[in-house]
Amino acid sequence: MSFTSYWFALAFLPLSAYGYRHLLSTSHVKLLLPLLISLAFYYLNDAHNLLLFCASMGANWLLAGLIGRNRGKTRYLALAIAGNLCFLAAYKYAKFFVVPGMAIPALPLGISYFTFTQIAFLVDTARGQARSTNPLEYALFVAWFPHLPAGPLLSHKDMLPQFLGAPGTSSALHPAPRDYAVGLTLFAMGLFKKSCISPIFLYAQGDVFLRAGQGDPIGLVETWIACLGFLFETYYDFCGYSEMAMGISRMFGIHLPVNFHAPFKSSSPVEFWTRWHVTLGAFMRDYLYRPLTKKRQVWRHYAALFVVMMAVAIWHGATIPLLIFGIYQGLLVTGNHALRRWNLVSRKGGKLQHWAGRTFTLAAIGFSVSLWATPDWQEARHVMLGLLGAGQASAWPGGFFGITAILAAVAFNWSAPSLIDLMAKELPAWSVQLKKSTTSSLAWKPSLAWAVAVAVALCLALINLSAVKEFKYAGF
Repeated sequence: MSFTSYWFALAFLPLSAYGYRHLLSTSHVKLLLPLLISLAFYYLNDAHNLLLFCASMGANWLLAGLIGRNRGKTRYLALAIAGNLCFLAAYKYAKFFVVPGMAIPALPLGISYFTFTQIAFLVDTARGQARSTNPLEYALFVAWFPHLPAGPLLSHKDMLPQFLGAPGTSSALHPAPRDYAVGLTLFAMGLFKKSCISPIFLYAQGDVFLRAGQGDPIGLVETWIACLGFLFETYYDFCGYSEMAMGISRMFGIHLPVNFHAPFKSSSPVEFWTRWHVTLGAFMRDYLYRPLTKKRQVWRHYAALFVVMMAVAIWHGATIPLLIFGIYQGLLVTGNHALRRWNLVSRKGGKLQHWAGRTFTLAAIGFSVSLWATPDWQEARHVMLGLLGAGQASAWPGGFFGITAILAAVAFNWSAPSLIDLMAKELPAWSVQLKKSTTSSLAWKPSLAWAVAVAVALCLALINLSAVKEFKYAGF
């Protein structure tokens, strides 16, 4: 029962929100009821792994208590992290461990997201930055259903105060009418991106990757269209999901962090990775980069950046193209930092540098799709040759539809405010890491114009829902 199923959109979500709203009475029910809703969602999506999911939460809650109570925190923390990573690797990289003829186990729903969320909690417990929780509080924090299929990664610092209704929180599981309006807007627009916009770029890719895998000739223009099409398809798919998750959670009075904030407005690779999959970047920064750079040597800074990008690549998979993708992105990011350090590129810069930076960043990330979207080195190599005009075909066999779609996407993403920008005033400051106030007359507010826009987007999305595939990052 995906977010993009009629059962979810027309039955599970409205009934859950309505039931929660009308059954909310005591503080115990306030936590128990959303936990039961979350576990029911997990059961309906992945019944075979529900007990495994609960066992993971139970084991990590016990480990957090053990780490918090004992002096030898480092030893217990190392064992806990190793156990979680082995658990994750056993499923994500099972094909490397199983003997021929054995079936590869299916990934439990959201295994990467709930595992990383729990690792962060364990580390912060060892640092003395996480409060002790009872099993109910901890389980709700980890199992909160809007983030389970594909994130975002959650931080206890942001989520637990909301679940527990700490002073100063605006909603805390007590949704107001405005929460429903904001939540429905985010849900409808996210669903529209997934079901109506993302498929356009899937179609624009044509059969370039298929022909590349077969070793057939591919042209320069059509290969760039295919790679940029894959990039925009992934963006509208993943960004659409993230906004749907924010909207669903908001209908229960809970804020989720922003996961995508106009990444194509980035004027450098460094900026791109602070706008694309924001919560994964924050996790890598807090729990990998900073521990590696406690000593302030310059070489440690560059080495840590490189390690982080390799970790991001391995998180996506352990294929040869993805490992090279990590090296490529590591070189981009460290090179970007080096140019800034040597004052060859200004952080602010003028208009010329800004637009040149946007163009370079889009091209550089688009080129990396040759490594990101291909399963093996032979196909990746062929796509890269196509991007360089050496794909053994004429340079211009690009379809009119694909060219138009890519140019329209670039123009729109470079010039128009994003949905997050338009709704920034409705989101808490901590959830918008690049928060900027917008003066646009289009900024979200309860109005007839926005109501019509949301209604049209939701209707179009629902009409197209039956043809929609699962989210690209579901099951990661």
